Amino acid sequence: MDGVGAAAIYIYYHGIKPKQIIFTEPYLLDKIFNKISRVRGVDKIVFSDLGLNNNYIYLAVNTLRKLIDQGITIEWYDHHVWEDEWIARFKGIGVKINIDRSTCGAGVVAKYAPRRKEIDEKYVDELVKGICAGDLFKFDHWRGPWFLRLVRRRDDDKWRLYVLEKLVNGNGWCKEFTEKVVERLEQELNGYNLLKESLIIKEMNGIKIAVAPQIEFIENSFSAAYIIGRFGVDIVAITSRDGKISLRSLEYNIRDLALKLGGGGHPRAAGFKLKIPLSIKLKQLIDKKTLLNYVLEILVDAIEKSGGLNRIQ
Repeated sequence: MDGVGAAAIYIYYHGIKPKQIIFTEPYLLDKIFNKISRVRGVDKIVFSDLGLNNNYIYLAVNTLRKLIDQGITIEWYDHHVWEDEWIARFKGIGVKINIDRSTCGAGVVAKYAPRRKEIDEKYVDELVKGICAGDLFKFDHWRGPWFLRLVRRRDDDKWRLYVLEKLVNGNGWCKEFTEKVVERLEQELNGYNLLKESLIIKEMNGIKIAVAPQIEFIENSFSAAYIIGRFGVDIVAITSRDGKISLRSLEYNIRDLALKLGGGGHPRAAGFKLKIPLSIKLKQLIDKKTLLNYVLEILVDAIEKSGGLNRIQ
């Protein structure tokens, strides 16, 4: 939802619809850079709510430098953790980059993006507060839980674009949004029993780790919050069948762990992508916890090799 909101605010600020909108994930940035490297007839490319990691920084710099040399303006707005070196390299090639960890992706765009004069500041402020409340898991605005359920990773682009269009037109909420969230909430409540029965837990060096499957009807952050509260674990890894791992923790800096595994994110919410071996996929057909145990082994090994995890200060 944060990415959709960020894009909507940028378009709302400009009052002009872009030539194309692409929704993606950080682990797919190589494909995105390959795609945009061939664009023609474009004046500007804007990235929002997208972080980087060591796997893509060199590809990003090389691709964006070539685009800028062609006269294309590059803007980047994000709220994830960036290394100072990455920011310096982006600025060095002429990328207009704004990184602000105090807010969500929509908040960064709202705060730093250029705008036209005819802007409803109250509308933008309420929209940002609602989106950030859900994305940052603060829930200090009543729309936070609603927005978090409104657009989810599994949604297709048709629904994302529908929501985006409503927001661009100044409609922060509508009947269709309510119907979608209520439907999802009913499905979500039925999914918690399945989550409870499926997870595995292991304690190592005083750190309690839980690995659980991604439940289609439950947002990963809600699954993690439920597991942390119910079972008193320190780290939760929500695992999808295609190898996407979402990490959550209240006590430990899991971004460091995600970085070691090729991902990134925030200290309390991060993620990475695993390439699952064929042998694990085959065993998973017989034992439904094979993938969970495999992910647990990966996490334990990474933590041991790094000498443990740092607590969040």
